[in-house]
Formats: sequence, structure tokens, C-alpha cells
Amino acid sequence: MNKIVTALTSVLFAATLAPAATAAAPSPTQDTRLHLTAARTEGETEAIGNVWLDCPASGRPAHPHREAACHALDAVDGDFDRLNAEPDATCTDEYAPVTLTARGTYKGRTVDWTKTYTNNCEATVKTGAVFYF
Repeated sequence: MNKIVTALTSVLFAATLAPAATAAAPSPTQDTRLHLTAARTEGETEAIGNVWLDCPASGRPAHPHREAACHALDAVDGDFDRLNAEPDATCTDEYAPVTLTARGTYKGRTVDWTKTYTNNCEATVKTGAVFYF
């Protein structure tokens, strides 16, 4: 009888640990997969560049500063409007608008973000590594 109780206790103990182990495993839906684009938008729109940002890395051609870009997004919980890479930097008043877009998912949340900056300097100062490609 002791062997049965011991075996049953072991099974119940293992069953209580299983959900915790499953919850700790990363879910594929928690990955970040974003298509980032930059375009000059004065007069006719001219594409500057586009790249995929995958966190963690995938088999696609990688963002050239993937690790720093993923870290920057994590620091603001994926809120592109809160990015402020160089808060003390200043830019010229040159008007050469640049529109940045991000579409895809950040840790399972849908992202559809677009913002136009006065010039490339302002865009870089605000977004840092995320749009540095």
C-alpha cells in the first residue's frame, strides 16, 4: 500500500509542476516580427530603405543592428512613440521630411505605426537603432 501511495504522490507532484514548466516556455506568438520602412516624403515619395526586424533572430536577412533595435523596443515595451534614443541631441532646421513605418507584431501585439519627422537627423535621434538601416 505504501508503494501505491508513494507512486500516486509522485504522479500528482509531477502533474502540478507541468503547467508551470509549460507557462515558462516562450510562445511563438510572443516573437517580434516587424517590417520597417523609411521614405523621403517631400514631393514624390522616395524609398530610403526597408528591413525586417525579428526578435529573436529568424532566417530572413537581418536588421543590421538587430540586437540594439530589439533592446530599444523592449525598453519602451514596443511603444514606438516613446523611443527617444538621443534626448540631448540637436538637429538643424532643414526641412526634408522622412516617414517611418513599422508593421507586424511586437511580442504578439499588432503594430501599425507611421510617423513623419522633419528630417533624417530628427528621425535618427528619436528612433536610434530601430530605424538605423
